[in-house]
Amino acid sequence: MDKKIIRLMVLMFTVFFSAAILIFPDAAAKGIGDGMRYSAEMLVPSLFPFMVISSFMIRSGASDILGKILSPVTEKVFRLPAGAGAAVVMSFAGGFPVGAKCVRLLLESGRINERQAERMMMFCVCSGPGFLVTGVGSLLLHSSLSGWILYLSQLGSGILIAVFMGISSSKNGNNTVQVSTDVWHGKKITDLFIDSCSDGADSVLLLTAMVTFFNMFISVCSRCGITGMCEKIFHLIGISYPFSESIFSLVFEVTGACRSIIMNGSPLWFVSFAVGFGGLCVHFQIFAILGGVKINKLRYFLFRIVNAFLSSVIVYIVCRFYCPAGTVFAVAGGGRAEAASISLSGSIALIIMCAVFAAAASESGGLKRRAGRGKSCIR
Repeated sequence: MDKKIIRLMVLMFTVFFSAAILIFPDAAAKGIGDGMRYSAEMLVPSLFPFMVISSFMIRSGASDILGKILSPVTEKVFRLPAGAGAAVVMSFAGGFPVGAKCVRLLLESGRINERQAERMMMFCVCSGPGFLVTGVGSLLLHSSLSGWILYLSQLGSGILIAVFMGISSSKNGNNTVQVSTDVWHGKKITDLFIDSCSDGADSVLLLTAMVTFFNMFISVCSRCGITGMCEKIFHLIGISYPFSESIFSLVFEVTGACRSIIMNGSPLWFVSFAVGFGGLCVHFQIFAILGGVKINKLRYFLFRIVNAFLSSVIVYIVCRFYCPAGTVFAVAGGGRAEAASISLSGSIALIIMCAVFAAAASESGGLKRRAGRGKSCIR
């Protein structure tokens, strides 16, 4: 497509959406509030610790020890270097952005090559137990067992894709990568920990910003009637209620989509499909975290759809034989379950602290660079 046409389309969208925000400021404010609440209650508490831990493990070289333990599976089944094993585990345990962070750090440290990084991104994109069990299971479904079923379906789907990618990959010397023995690059362990916390803070701030914007976008589109128009189109092509009510949010943002799907009384397998796809909000976060890591985006989105299909089939089969008795598809009454272990004010404070920490780390780095002019710096 011609770049001029793309620029014109971007301009038209920007003008239209800006006008919509000015015309419906209450809808924009509601969307921003929902996005901040989702981030504070579910995403930040479940993702920030894993972002720091995964970064610290790889930076410090501790992941290499775990990689040796997992090497039989990593090398023979997934056809990846032994050092990638810890990253695969952390991506399944930590949540959507953790896998992207691990893959980028592995590539930067020379533990994997570009082809392996791209292959890992086809399956190292999984929602973690913190979000699914606590956020979706306990808070929205009122059933932690349902959350575990959702998580295990994501885990099973990810492993199936990983095995498939391993079988389809060649063995032409692609599983061994020469790694520098100095993984600390002359830094102290305390500096590595500070760098890891800074990474986690930056990632959480990016995540919160993305979730907030996309929730505002969905809220404004709903107020403008765009969502309703899309639902009518879905009806015309044979997609009936309650699925048609949630597809729009499913495409863009997974947290709000899960809430919408559950409020509309959709089956559990549809929740799994939404989580398996992830939504554009999650994918933009991942692309931002990957930075210069090159991946085939068309192939990436294809595997996200495959992952959504496989995980939903797993949940459907499980629920045919056993349906969690504690599952309650009722949030419509306006009540909202609160998790005793999650404090809204504490989570908001954590977001603020992340911003302060990131700013302080950036300023500290600037001071060090100015103080160290004329000297060689080992990174």
